[in-house]
Parts: sequence; C-alpha cells; structure tokens
Amino acid sequence: MNLIFLSIIEDDDDKKFMLNLYQQYYPLMKQRAYSIIKDYGVIDDLIQDAFVKLIPKISLLRSLSSYKMTSYIIYTMKHICLDYIRMQTRRTRHAYSGAANDIADQIPDLQAATEENYMLQEEFESLEQALFQLSERDRNLLYFKYNMDLTDKEIAGLLGIPAQHVRQYVARAKRRAFQMISKGENDHVRDE
Repeated sequence: MNLIFLSIIEDDDDKKFMLNLYQQYYPLMKQRAYSIIKDYGVIDDLIQDAFVKLIPKISLLRSLSSYKMTSYIIYTMKHICLDYIRMQTRRTRHAYSGAANDIADQIPDLQAATEENYMLQEEFESLEQALFQLSERDRNLLYFKYNMDLTDKEIAGLLGIPAQHVRQYVARAKRRAFQMISKGENDHVRDE
C-alpha cells in the first residue's frame, strides 16, 4: 500500500486523519470507481487522485457528519472517474485522412458508450429510489401496468379496485413517481 498522497500533507494530525479516511472508505471508493470505469488496473490510481483532491478540503471534511462525509467522498470519486473517462476519450480520438471513406467513422467509441452506460445506470438508480418512496399500491400499479403488461381489468382484480378507475390510479402513480424523480434530481443538483 503506497499512499503517495500522504507525502503531500505536512501536518501529522492531517496525515492520520487522511490515512483513517483512506482505510475506512477505500472499499467503498473502489466499488464506486469500478461501477463507473470497469477496469481494476486504474482504480487505485484514481483513488489516489481523489485523495489528492480531498487534501485541500481536510478542514471541511472534519466538520461534516459521517453521512455527509461519505457522500462528499463518493461524489469526489465519481467526478474523478468521469474526468478520467473524458480524458481517455480525448486521448483516443484519432483523425484518419486520405481516403474518401474515413475509417474513423466506422470505429465505435467505447469510452462514450461507457459514459452513456454510467449515465443510464444513474437514471435507473434514481428511478429505483423514486419507486421505493412511493406507496406499495402505486408501485404495484406501475409494476402490473408496465412490467407485466396487464390489462386494467386484470389489475383491478389483483388490487381489488374498480376497473374503470385503474387508468386514473396509474396516471396518478406515474405523476407521483415523476415528482419523486424530479425532486431527487433537484436535491442532487443542490448537493453538488
């Protein structure tokens, strides 16, 4: 375990604090980085980069509660990973010229696909969080309607509600789910 970022810190208390953070949050940061990058070869370097970015924020980190500190550290790790993806994308862009049909247009951009997959994963996570905040009835309505493709009559039979009201109940459940997602995005934007 070669913690290069510790050599930057002059104060011994700050070194101990950052070493403790590293030991405490390393597994979580590694898991989060792998969920974005999918390459164990660079994850340790990215974690080191994240801690280098956190060094100027030591006083802020000391003042945060454990929940806020965890969020702050994980958001830092996420942004380090996204910066790495952007840097790799810029690095791998090549312009081929000479032929009338440029072969570069036929090569898939795997880095862009990785970033798109990560964004899609975050959207699914926010949808999942919103669904868990809904009532059980709303979750069941949306699940039966959109996952199981049941008819209104079948849904009414399962939930014990009048068939003529199912469409309205589904519309309200969708509206509440959309409000939860919108609220979550607004909270996320305020946190950053």
